[in-house]
Order: sequence, then structure tokens, then C-alpha cells
Amino acid sequence: MMKIPRWLPVVVCVALFLAAASARANNSLNWRAKQDQVDADIQRSDLITLLKNIARATGWKVYVEPGASNSISVKFKDLSENDALRRLLGNLNYAKDQTNGVSRLFVYRTAPGAATQLVKEEKRDYRIANEDLVKLKRGADTNTIDQLAKKLGAKIVGRDDRIGLYRLQFGDAAGADAALQSLASDPSVAAAEGNYVVDPPAPVQMAQTQTPSGSLFNLNPQPVTSGPIVGLVDTAVDAPDQFQKYMLKPIDVVGQTSAPSDQPSHATSMLETMLGAMSANPSMIQPVIVYGNGESTTTMDLMEGILAAINAGANPINVSSGGTGNSQLLGSLIQEATSKGIQIVAAAGNTPGTEDTYPAAYPGVLAVTASDPNGQLASYADNGSFVKAMAPGTSIVVWNGGTWMVQGTSPATADVTGTLAELINGQHLTLQQAVTQVSKSMPPPPPAK
Repeated sequence: MMKIPRWLPVVVCVALFLAAASARANNSLNWRAKQDQVDADIQRSDLITLLKNIARATGWKVYVEPGASNSISVKFKDLSENDALRRLLGNLNYAKDQTNGVSRLFVYRTAPGAATQLVKEEKRDYRIANEDLVKLKRGADTNTIDQLAKKLGAKIVGRDDRIGLYRLQFGDAAGADAALQSLASDPSVAAAEGNYVVDPPAPVQMAQTQTPSGSLFNLNPQPVTSGPIVGLVDTAVDAPDQFQKYMLKPIDVVGQTSAPSDQPSHATSMLETMLGAMSANPSMIQPVIVYGNGESTTTMDLMEGILAAINAGANPINVSSGGTGNSQLLGSLIQEATSKGIQIVAAAGNTPGTEDTYPAAYPGVLAVTASDPNGQLASYADNGSFVKAMAPGTSIVVWNGGTWMVQGTSPATADVTGTLAELINGQHLTLQQAVTQVSKSMPPPPPAK
């Protein structure tokens, strides 16, 4: 992995593209589950390619009746999920269900039970085709990036002069690729690579549930005066009053953002989950917002968020992003943070299997998967060789007078981060001792062979 010497200042500082059915086709599918809206522009795609990309876009397990086939050419915008499936599948039938928190789609000609062939999702290309990230060498004049952008025909759409990190946007993918070759030989550039989408941290399930009797948490009512600051790199947070005394002022690296009004935000759920794991010895939590009002962010924003958490004194730092590409710049940042004793705790991901999920799979990260109520690996959870710990995948949180159940590897990750803080505060362990104890006492099952 590429190293970038001394560029971490600790003190200062979608549309989803389908594989084309032919070289002439540029098929696209945009699946917005939260809004129940789907856009599609597909020309001459075969059925299996379509189903692979539906699986990737939705996270569903997709099964098809062996021998079923279709040629799909369709274009529409803002259709509901069910209407979109009818248009996409044509004369084929479908059925949906959910078991153990995993949604399944059955595509068939004769009967749902005939859909027995599992369709493996296409591996997603997270690269933003027309964008590059550039890291200038330490001490380089900040005007250098303006000159480089002009020379390359790029627009600077994100910049951090403090650390010399910039996001360049080009007219097309060819321009971005050509620029990387030019930047690689520029003496003022420390590193350059593509920019990547970072998926939002989406729970497998979030649903309002019946409020249990008694207190949900045994929290210390006194102000926190010692212990670590815990970083929460996530969405906007809207914590209930009883939790706000444990929350530092949020840092927003993407501009003004707002939390949803109809359910607890992801960060709110994670904050409460961490506090629940801290028991009677809560730490202060530093929220850092890296997701705007859209559903995804980029590796540049995620790096800025991690840096902001570090500069605010947070350690450990909780990151439960849904997944991103294997960014060398992000990996180098985490590598240098790890070398300075900063512990990143990250979610393994809600796609079953053993595929590497980033940022969880970077060396030095404490990657966490989820268990089901019986203590076994949850059916939706990744358990690749990079996973270091497993915690309960279901959390109960309170918000706006109601009680909500949140399920996924995100609450498992927040549970582990809170446990680290509890071990430091309650048992007076060092951070490294706490990580070692968690790895031993909360191990994941061996990866499937």
C-alpha cells in the first residue's frame, strides 16, 4: 500500500451503472429505496445481468427460475419499486419476502418455488468516473493546484488547503484517467487517484417497536469529567435531551445538514447504542457529519471527517459507512492514524459473504460483524478474514417519545466502540488493552471456507 509521509496533522488539522449488454449500450439504474423511486435507462440487457445489478442496487438476495430468460429494453423515471419491477421483468413474475432481516426477490415463469438459482450481485465499481483526488506534497504552494487544474481542464470541487487535499472534476472519464497519468509525474504531487462513492450506513432494518417497561440504559447522570472522547463519523445527529449531555458540538465537514423528521437518524441510533454499551461510565461523544442531505458521500469527505475527529481528540473513532472502493489515500490515512495509536472501529457490512468491505478491511481497523439473537453470525452480515470482532446486531433506541429497533452491522460496531470506552473508563485499561480484550471476548466465527 502506498505511504504518504507526514501528511496527517494531528494537532491542526447514485446512480449505479449497469454492465452494458453490448459495447454500444450505457445502461443505468438508479434505485432510491427510501423514496420508493426507481429510474432506469436500459437497452438490450439480458435477464441475469439485470438481476445481478438489482441485487447490487438493493442488497436483496435474488433467485431466478433456471432457464428463465428475457431481453430487457426499457426507460422510465420515478416509478415505485413494484411498478419498476413489473416494467423491468416484462412477462416474468416475481415475489418478495423477508426472513431474518434479509429481503429476497424470486423471479419465475411458473411458480415462486421454482426460483431456486441464486443470482450473485455484480461487484460494484465505486469509482466516480470523472473525478480525481490529489494530495500535494508537504509545503507545496496552494496555488499549485489551481495551476494544475487549469492545465488539466478540471474544476476544483473540493479543497482542503490545510492538508493539501483536493477533489478535481473533469468533463468525462477519459479526462480523469488522462489526468492521473500526468499527475503521477508532477513533482509537486504526493499522490493522486480516483475519487470513490461511500455508501450511506443503511441498517438492515429500522422499525418503531413497543416501548419496554423500565429504563433502557443505566447511564451516569453526572457530567463526564474523564475518559476518552469517542468519535462518531456518520450522518447528522438529533439526540434526545437525556443523551445530549454526553455529546460534543457536532462537526459538519459537508455543509449544513439536517436529520430526518420521521425516524431517528443513523448517527442518533449509533450514539445511543454506544452510550448503552458504556453502562455507568459514559464518555463524551464527538459527532462528525460526513453525509449531507443526500444518500452518499465520497472518500474525500470521509477522510476529512476522520481527520476532524482526530483533531478534536477522538480516540477510538466509530465509522459504520456502507462501503467504498479500495482507496489508497484513505488507506494511507488510516495506516498513519493507526501508527499514532488512533483506533478506527468500522462495520464489516450488511452483505453476507466474505468480500472485503472498505474502510473496515484496511489494516489496523477493528472490523466488526453482527450476531443474531442466538449469538450466531447474522444472516445478513459479512464475515471476511478482515473481521476482528462480533457483537449483537440489534439495538433498541429511544427517539421522539417512541422506541425503535435498529438492526445491522452498524449497531454491532457502535456496541464494540462503546465497549472499548467502557473498558478504558471502568477497568482503567489502555486503548490497546481494551482492543485486545474485545478481540478475545467477542470473536467472530471462523470465515466460511
